[in-house]
Amino acid sequence: MQKNKWILQDIDKKFLYQLQEQTGLPEVTLKVLLSRGFNTVEAINNFVCPKKEELFNPFLFKDMYKAVLRIKQSIENQEKILIYADRDVDGITSLTILYNTIVTLGGNVVWYIPSDEGYGLSCTVLDKYVQEGVKLIITVDCGISAVTEIDYANSLGMEVIVTDHHEPPQDGLPKAYCVVDPKTDSCEYPFKELAGCGVSFKVSQALMQTYGKYFDKEIIVLACEQENVYGLIVLNGNVIKEGKINLSQTDLSEYAKIVTNDTAYFADNGNKNTELVEAEPKDNIKDFAYEILRQYRKKEFENDGRMLEFFENNIDLVALGSVADIVPLVDENRTLVQSGLAILNKDYSKRFGLGYIFEEYLKGKKISAKTISWNVAPILNAAGRMGKASVAAELILADDKYNASNFFVELKKLNSDRKELQNENIRQFNILLKQQCDIEKDNILVVSAGNLAHGVTGIVASQMVKLYGKPVILFIEDKQKGEATGACRSIDGFDIVSALDKTKDLLIKFGGHHQAAGLTIEIGKINEFRDRIKQIAQESISKEMVAKKINVDCELKITDVNRNTYKYLTVLEPFGASNSVPIFLLKGVSFEEISIIGQTQEHLRLKVCKDGMSIPAVFWGAAKYIDDFGYKDKFDILFNIDLNRDNVQLIILDVKIV
Repeated sequence: MQKNKWILQDIDKKFLYQLQEQTGLPEVTLKVLLSRGFNTVEAINNFVCPKKEELFNPFLFKDMYKAVLRIKQSIENQEKILIYADRDVDGITSLTILYNTIVTLGGNVVWYIPSDEGYGLSCTVLDKYVQEGVKLIITVDCGISAVTEIDYANSLGMEVIVTDHHEPPQDGLPKAYCVVDPKTDSCEYPFKELAGCGVSFKVSQALMQTYGKYFDKEIIVLACEQENVYGLIVLNGNVIKEGKINLSQTDLSEYAKIVTNDTAYFADNGNKNTELVEAEPKDNIKDFAYEILRQYRKKEFENDGRMLEFFENNIDLVALGSVADIVPLVDENRTLVQSGLAILNKDYSKRFGLGYIFEEYLKGKKISAKTISWNVAPILNAAGRMGKASVAAELILADDKYNASNFFVELKKLNSDRKELQNENIRQFNILLKQQCDIEKDNILVVSAGNLAHGVTGIVASQMVKLYGKPVILFIEDKQKGEATGACRSIDGFDIVSALDKTKDLLIKFGGHHQAAGLTIEIGKINEFRDRIKQIAQESISKEMVAKKINVDCELKITDVNRNTYKYLTVLEPFGASNSVPIFLLKGVSFEEISIIGQTQEHLRLKVCKDGMSIPAVFWGAAKYIDDFGYKDKFDILFNIDLNRDNVQLIILDVKIV
């Protein structure tokens, strides 16, 4: 029954108690943090309380300066701008953020999301918009692999700015006007895992900053310790020069702003105003200068009403798109998502379309990463899966309740159709899987089907990966075109984009992430592709990679499983990719009151018992094990702690008979 490898980290109890004194956090919270590599007070505090004002400067992106100046030029000259988006929630939120920003600044902007054309830019669509006078195209959440299409756009006299977060092609970037993507080799942006909406937010933020009074003006930060002075010269948020300064030889009035460790001077033609800037002393004067800069940035963030309004108006969409795209919820993504969820929970009424979704599908529940993943993202993604992504975009963009209501009704119908399509595709692909694959021996499962509608292939592939623990590629053939469109989902350690790149001579196009990608191929080349990708997987995937590993945060006693523990863990939210819901181990339990539940009779409800205590639990997909769970047997279990109508319950993840 239990075939997975459980990995439990050792925790130094003496060190744990030291951290508890220093941070004031509960023991169980610190155990989880330590198991995940947060082993200093600074790292723990930064994770638990991320600070919005310490988000990375957007001008750290390669080509960001070039991109926003070109967009600003288009706005000022009233050139027609086309935003070209991907069809999923990440693409739709990316589109909304950039579209609203450009509209706010007075730009002439239109948008497009592909339906039947497939992923990414389409030459046919480019033909349409060049006829409509589009001069500048900005891609969001797509474009990094559109080498041919961008060449074609160039030939039409259009310029393309690529904003994306996908892996760039290994044989070179497209010849765009510029490329803003944290994953390009030459980009020095510190955090590489932003979603497309995160990149779009950064572009919009930088664009807004070009209208600020200190854009393209040098700022000097001075740390003074008696005769010693250390200076940082900052341009558009980036330190461009630093070192010791001789004040007697420096004309301070040429700088837009001068900051010292105790006073900030605003220099304008020699007229100086002062205000206090507080900074903690550091061991050396250079660190002191950087601490002053940090405090200055904090004050600027808190006092710049224009940028604060921009932040509040868009960060909720970054949270929505980032969670939906399953990017790692650590580092900058954690800050963005945590901030966005706070705004959504405070007041989502400004988003009329989202309001309808929240009220219909959440029914008063807290808006969290979990509720977005389970309840909100599937609804919005249904439009793109059914070839009508524009409905979801119109819903989010709607600026009155009447229009939002009409789009919501249409979206609900599309979601209902999506569920029916998904059930049929799962049934058909499962039949073909047994005919076309050796499930035991093949390290990658490649299945091709005809006569199926597109839209849910990625969902089906994801379910198969969970079931078989192997990478999966599913094709749907279009006999008229002679082509098949595929969706790939992979496992940890096997880079599916890199594998596809080794077969690119067989493919029409492909692109995506390490663990999720799409591709198009001629039907006649599928068998050769299957043979080659299987060989690549055979050489690359070990038995250890296929065997599922579960990282356990810590062991608990049954007396530890209570509402207080659940409350202590909420400071670690939002949970998601790379910051999963904590997994705990409980040893030597027995099961009572076992019953099968669910419409499909696949799940179990039971009570977990030990030392005279019992706690209700559910075990999803475990009905097939019911005969193994005798009342007198002892088990070790892995579980999450959840609330069900304000009562604690366990979500059992795995079981081992003792």
